[in-house]
Amino acid sequence: MTTTTGTETTTADVSDVPGTAAVRLTGIGKTFGSGTDAVTALQNVDLAVGQGEFVCLLGASGCGKSTLLNLVAGLDEPTAGTLTRPAGSPSFMFQESALLPWLTAGRNVELPLQLSGLSRSARRERAAELLSLVRLDGLADKRPHELSGGMRQRVALARALAAATGPDGSGGGVLLMDEPFAALDAITRDALQGELLRVWRATGTTIVFVTHDVREAVRLAQRVVLLSSRPGTVVGEWTVGDDRDHLHDEITVRLRQVIASHAA
Repeated sequence: MTTTTGTETTTADVSDVPGTAAVRLTGIGKTFGSGTDAVTALQNVDLAVGQGEFVCLLGASGCGKSTLLNLVAGLDEPTAGTLTRPAGSPSFMFQESALLPWLTAGRNVELPLQLSGLSRSARRERAAELLSLVRLDGLADKRPHELSGGMRQRVALARALAAATGPDGSGGGVLLMDEPFAALDAITRDALQGELLRVWRATGTTIVFVTHDVREAVRLAQRVVLLSSRPGTVVGEWTVGDDRDHLHDEITVRLRQVIASHAA
């Protein structure tokens, strides 16, 4: 496990981490700049995400959701608190597929496997397995411009899973998703939400998913975490059960209260 305290990063054995958390944030704060120009994006964030858990971070624009993901990914460091996550970098998936246009779908998926030192034949086999998992069988030789937006996001998901689950597909990794379906039309978004749930159940990957869409959060997550407006801190958590309609309404009311209090 990698533990970051303030701006110092150290490595700790998984046995040093209480419980079965894949990611643990304690008193996390993040301030950009200094003096009169300082902007505090996050303040006193406490959050634990269990191994294999699917958690959605919900909040209004500018509340620090993406900043929190960047901290978990190791792309930035907190200015306060302690952050513990698995050794190595979690996998990241963005709104845009960010595929390399000169590589085929298969080669895009192979890239993190190549960087991990896997042989050509082994990474081709693993990439084919992952493309099949996201229902893109037979499309490994297509380049991104030959695929629809939804298909490109499926390739991006396969590539992210290659990084998160490792060369042998053993799992244990963390997948961070920053509004990955926001740019898609409603029908494609609905289809990919269903595909993501299927893939998550098949792989057991730990997922932290950022969204501002309550319905998306309630559909996907086992647990929904609401952040306040800036500076972001956790102001509500819900375990998702069978009555999703009631939960949607409850979270929507709370989100509106958070936004209204910030506007006031």
